[in-house]
Parts: sequence; C-alpha cells; structure tokens
Amino acid sequence: MSRGHQRTVPATLFRHGLAHGVKAAAMAVSLLALAGCGSVGPTDNPLARKLTWFSYLNGDDLRSRCGKDGADRFRLIFNADYNRHVRTYDVVGDSDRGGAAVEAHVIEATDLARMTLTDPFSAARGRTATLQLTAAQYDSFIGRLRDDGAFDPPPQGLRLPSNGFYWLINGCRAGQWFFTAFPYPSSRFTNAHFPELLRGLDPTGVAFPGLPEPDDAPQTLPSSGQLADGGVFFEIQVGRDGLVGPTAPFGALLLSALPGK
Repeated sequence: MSRGHQRTVPATLFRHGLAHGVKAAAMAVSLLALAGCGSVGPTDNPLARKLTWFSYLNGDDLRSRCGKDGADRFRLIFNADYNRHVRTYDVVGDSDRGGAAVEAHVIEATDLARMTLTDPFSAARGRTATLQLTAAQYDSFIGRLRDDGAFDPPPQGLRLPSNGFYWLINGCRAGQWFFTAFPYPSSRFTNAHFPELLRGLDPTGVAFPGLPEPDDAPQTLPSSGQLADGGVFFEIQVGRDGLVGPTAPFGALLLSALPGK
C-alpha cells in the first residue's frame, strides 16, 4: 500500500458489534477498490469509478497516449469533500477543425430520489453532460490555464485529504505531460481564474458548492470518531509529475468487463 495514498480505517469501528464490523468491512472494500485498476477515462459507472479513481486522478490513461496521436488532452478535477461533491472535466482538442470536446461529470452525495429499479446505480452515477468548444473558447481556456500556472509543477510536498477542497489538473499539451494542483486555502487557489471560466461553460446545470472559510477548510483527515460516521477517506500525496505511489497496480482488465462501459 502506497504511502502516497493513505487509506484510514479507524479501529473504533471494530469495537461496536457486527453492524459496525460490516460497515468497516464495506469501507475497506471501497478503499481497495479506489486503488485497484487503471483508468481508461471518465465514466458514470460508480463501481468503475471507484476501481480506477486514483489512476483517473493521476491521468494514467492520458499519460499513456501523450504524444502518440497528436491530440491535446486536459483533465480538471474539483474535489469539494470526496463524499459530498466531486466534479470533473475531460477536454480533448480538435487539431483539424479547432475547438475541443468537453465531457463533464458531477458526483454528489447519493440522491436516493434518483434511484430506479431498472438501474440500481442511478443514485450514484452523478450528472454527465458534453459540450463543444469553439476555437475561440478553446484558445481562451488554454490561455486561462497558462496564466494560472496550470502547466507549471505543483507546490512541493502537498498532501491532500479527501475531505478537503482542491483542484487537480493534468494532461498532454503539444506532446508534453503536465500535472499540477491548486489546494484550498492558498493564494494559488484564490488567484486562479480558470474556475470562473468553467462555471460559465459548464453544461451540467449543477451549481458549484460554496467554499468553507479558510480557517474551517479541512487540512487533514477527520478524527477516528468522525470517520465512524461513514464514507470513504483517503489522502493523496502530490509529486512533481503526478501522485506519489502506484495508482494502477492491476491495469484496466477488470474495468473492461464492467457493465455500463
């Protein structure tokens, strides 16, 4: 298990009878799933998402294709407490016609009102929408990322808890891999203007969540007592070119067999 991806399962969960033991076991399975397989891109399948999450954060699928087909690819991930709100944007440039295709996903706390008998995963799929950027919009997007330092290395020594707030951005531009992070609170986060641009373009119709006051923003994982309330908790460590530690130890074999992919 990588030091860069800390999975925390509190011992207190195992002291309060079978029900808590079952909850702890389910949490452990979820944590193992998060690190299990290699990402092949965005998905609305909640099981596939958990199986490939660290690999997706690290952009393993983008990195493997970088410079091979001439396409520029960008991935922007906003973590606003993993158990409550995550949104992702995958952007692929069109070198022939200009512009770019955007696939956006918003995953919020499970909404049982959206569960259906025909699709038991419906409550956890989140919202998915696509958008085609014009050449001018795409140029503005690239310029905003450049001005905000998205193509520069990330701050050194970052450790980001899943209950925190941050942007991760990675991709392939002109055949060169890049990876960076914007943690909250920080001047890097506050001074960035690309979120404003994304708000204006976002095709999902789901509002961005509000930010906590800087002093109230989580900087570490919750205490063991808070962890007992449920959810999946982990911490990622950011290196110069990606996440520290292995992110896809088993490859994408399991993902290819999942329904809905």
